[in-house]
Amino acid sequence: MLDIEKIVRKLAKSYKWQTIYNNAKEVGLKLFNNDKDLTRIQIMFLSYLNFYSAITMDIVLNEVSDRVLDNFIYEDAYMYYKQKRKKRDVLKTDALNKRDNTQIKWVFKKPSKR
Repeated sequence: MLDIEKIVRKLAKSYKWQTIYNNAKEVGLKLFNNDKDLTRIQIMFLSYLNFYSAITMDIVLNEVSDRVLDNFIYEDAYMYYKQKRKKRDVLKTDALNKRDNTQIKWVFKKPSKR
């Protein structure tokens, strides 16, 4: 991993930037002065802000322990697992929906004469 990527990840993971990012999403604050033509590093930073925001949300929802934030390998492995689990759940749901699509047939009979 490049040194610049490690620095960007540490910044994005910090409490300060996570707070700013989440408030920016809610209130519409600008994170950068230039918001039209973002650099590669700005895009990487935004990506990692979102990455750590998702992990933090899962920690708050008790889906994972905060131990996942101990190192980069745990973080990457957890997000890989989460992505694979989501794909598996979608495939399982699709299979159930296809199987449960039974057709209902209405049968109308002529009324009997009395």
